[in-house]
Amino acid sequence: MTVLVESRLRLEPDVLAVRALGGWLREAALVLDPAAAAALLARAELAVHEACINVIDHAGAPPGTTIDLDLVLEEDRLTVRVSDRGAAFDLGAVPVPEAGAVQERGFGVKIIRSLVDELSYRRTGSGNELELAFDLGGPRG
Repeated sequence: MTVLVESRLRLEPDVLAVRALGGWLREAALVLDPAAAAALLARAELAVHEACINVIDHAGAPPGTTIDLDLVLEEDRLTVRVSDRGAAFDLGAVPVPEAGAVQERGFGVKIIRSLVDELSYRRTGSGNELELAFDLGGPRG
């Protein structure tokens, strides 16, 4: 497939810094048809935001490190890789919140899974990489 946009964003691990995500994703989506962009952004903004908040809340990254986001927009797919230098985790072992249970936290990975078409995690020599993929015009788009 043809790559339409490649972009990188580096964020401080701070909730206020995560606000930059929306504009960054919207700028990348400018090359798309407005309807396709709107459908994509409705899913991607929330999923990538949740991934970054999980890094801030749970990764325990060393001071002075950043959350690095790499975006590749192709004709049929958006892929965003979220990288951090925090502790390893097992994506498959993240508990699924119980239906009907009263809880205020713990829904991040469930939300992400409901919005993406593919989700993968790998531990690298320098930290974690979570890759979120969104099909354009696919079953969710």
